[in-house]
Amino acid sequence: MIEVTFEINGRKVRPGEIGDVLKQAMFEEIRDDLVRKVGSIRDPETGERPKLRVKGRNLQNLSIEVEGSPHLIEEVKRRLGT
Repeated sequence: MIEVTFEINGRKVRPGEIGDVLKQAMFEEIRDDLVRKVGSIRDPETGERPKLRVKGRNLQNLSIEVEGSPHLIEEVKRRLGT
């Protein structure tokens, strides 16, 4: 499974630790959607999987950072349409 982490206002958060049930569901949906779209990507040479960090000040202002080889990063961008 790929690693998907969230960082809001500079603080790492896990969807299950968010107090607001609606926000928790939204974070879980974002995570699940990312896994569906890019979870099967691996670097053909190393087998490495991408690591995704979803960051922003709040739910309305999120961006995705991708860690991995140049090949992984390009493939993630292609699948996410960015």
